[in-house]
Amino acid sequence: MFCNHKWVLLSETVLKSKWEHSMEIMPENMKNIKIPWRMCDAERKHIQVFSCESCGKLKRFVEKI
Repeated sequence: MFCNHKWVLLSETVLKSKWEHSMEIMPENMKNIKIPWRMCDAERKHIQVFSCESCGKLKRFVEKI
């Protein structure tokens, strides 16, 4: 019932920002055009997933960087 959790990192991911994604999918000949302001967000997300060795409970942390 009561567990002193011992967390183990299962996965760690950093997602691309909206700006990076829009620049990646844009064709080379269109790199000079203006991107809408909604797509110029440079905020990324850092996602970590942990599991407890004892009870198997999962925990996810999402941080904006």
